[in-house]
Amino acid sequence: MCSRFAQSNRWSKAKAFQFAKDINETRSRFNIVYTESALIILKPGTDYTVEDARFWLMAPWSKSIKDSLQYSTGNAKSETIFELKSFKEPIFSSRCIIPCDAVFEPIGPSGSKQPYALRLNDNEPFGMAGIYSRWQNPETKERIQTFSIITVPSNELFTKYHPKQRMPVILPPENYEAWLDTKLNTKKQISQFFQIYPSELMHAYPVSKLLLSPKNKLEGEECLKEISLEEKRDTLF
Repeated sequence: MCSRFAQSNRWSKAKAFQFAKDINETRSRFNIVYTESALIILKPGTDYTVEDARFWLMAPWSKSIKDSLQYSTGNAKSETIFELKSFKEPIFSSRCIIPCDAVFEPIGPSGSKQPYALRLNDNEPFGMAGIYSRWQNPETKERIQTFSIITVPSNELFTKYHPKQRMPVILPPENYEAWLDTKLNTKKQISQFFQIYPSELMHAYPVSKLLLSPKNKLEGEECLKEISLEEKRDTLF
């Protein structure tokens, strides 16, 4: 599934995202994984908003953050999104776009996986389709915005790097506003957006293994820097 991605602040200045007016200066986050925060674009009413959200959809009935982690809700499969309890309501009423520079996929044996960045050919930011849910802590009453990335079967490029042959739904810019339109409310209408993005419009390249390191996790723009596999391998620990 899609479990690690980069979100630089370039998207907030990109022409494709200017429909979400009055975007404040955003900070870059180059190595986002499950349960960490990212910015999402949503349209809860008549206006677009940009909000910080946790990368792991938390259903309203979850008793705690720990309780929510027993359900696999970081990604939502397009094939079952209309059926599963955690997703079947948000897909109709709470859709969002997650701006992204690259999706990271590691390949190789356990302990020595090599991560790759999968990006558009022009390296421009793109929007991934998602759903969101605002969870309220029953004890503290704190409200937490959360989201899930919608996935489809992988294209030829993602198939080379994803063991389960999945990829995010990458929306063409001309579909951004339509995806968030509250009038979009039938399964047939929504399903039309679940397209497999053409592999010929994307490319992949190797990046530092420090991206995957739990102790020395790479966080900066170096996450997107292409490396040569002929060079000396990074030290993880």
